[in-house]
Parts: sequence; C-alpha cells; structure tokens
Amino acid sequence: LLGKTDWRKGRWQGYQSQDFEAIIDLQTEKEVKSIKAGFLQDTRSWILFPSSVTFFGSADGITFEEIAEIANEIKDTDLNVQRNEFSKTFTPQKFRFIKVKAINYGKLSSWHQGAGGDAFIFIDEIEIE
Repeated sequence: LLGKTDWRKGRWQGYQSQDFEAIIDLQTEKEVKSIKAGFLQDTRSWILFPSSVTFFGSADGITFEEIAEIANEIKDTDLNVQRNEFSKTFTPQKFRFIKVKAINYGKLSSWHQGAGGDAFIFIDEIEIE
C-alpha cells in the first residue's frame, strides 16, 4: 500500500531521530533484479528524505553484501510535499534476505522553523523483484 503525500491518511511508518533498517526474509533463495523503497518529504512537518538508502543481500541472513547505495538528491529546502522512490535495478543475483537501511537526515537546519529538532523518516513500501 503506497502512501499519499498527505501522511495524515496513513500507510506510512514514521521514525524520528533514528535510522530505518529492515531485513526481509524471502523464505527461500530467489533471483532478485531490483529493489525499491518509497519515502516521503514534507519539510514543514519535519519529515525529510533520508540522506541515503543502501540495499544489501544475503544468503544466510548474517553476512550481507552491499548491492547499492543511493544518495538523496532532493534538497531539504524543497518545500514541496512529495513521495520519492529510492531504487536500483541490477544484474539478477540470488538472495534469501534483503536488508534496507535508510540514514536519517538528523537535526533540522538553522533555517527551519523547528531548528535543532529531530527529523522523521517516513517509509511506505519496500518492493523486491
């Protein structure tokens, strides 16, 4: 269920002053060719895109290899409320476990009305193909 730009309607998981990390168990080793995760930015509401999102894969759930790191390219001063997918398509590889790690923006900048406050990360869906 993809979230709408009005986060008050639900479908978002919000995390304040912490990074987001999830490990998805595909139950069996499967060929994976793309991963994407949806995030929200509503700067006035202290919700900012993560600084970066990194995808990892693993066969055993213990040792993970980095698949891709995607840096955020949308400025924190962009006041448009928007949803963005951080995604990567790659040569198919076999994994049983996928880890998604999103780095929180951190403290709100001095120009922000909540300067010094802790930003939120809002994520809706992680899609694996």
